[in-house]
Amino acid sequence: MLPILLINIMVLCLQQPRIESMIGKSKIEIQQTMANDFANYSTNNFGIKTNDNTLRFYNPQKDATLIFYFTNQQKCKHIKSIEDIDNLNKRIEEFNKQYTKVSNLKWKTISNQKTVNISIEKEEYNFTIIYQ
Repeated sequence: MLPILLINIMVLCLQQPRIESMIGKSKIEIQQTMANDFANYSTNNFGIKTNDNTLRFYNPQKDATLIFYFTNQQKCKHIKSIEDIDNLNKRIEEFNKQYTKVSNLKWKTISNQKTVNISIEKEEYNFTIIYQ
């Protein structure tokens, strides 16, 4: 029974798209993906200016925010994920396993046949992951 459960968990993890795969997607595609695959995130319009070409989502359980930035053609050009500083070491370990390390707090990967650069910027109480 345990091996079947582990296989099911692995399949679910592999089916959920990675955040970086949303670069190049339209606003509608991202909204659909977030609703279907990241249901723990809800739309967050706090502090958005009317001329701000972004989509923001918030996960209250993880106190995490995702911000998608768009070109004038409404395609996602980069993504920022803001998380609590307590999660930093866990994320660095994950990234060291998932991505190719470039330097301290910088990685790269191939997504949708394009190179995506990933970096972490530390602040006092949180950190920002930038996918571009």
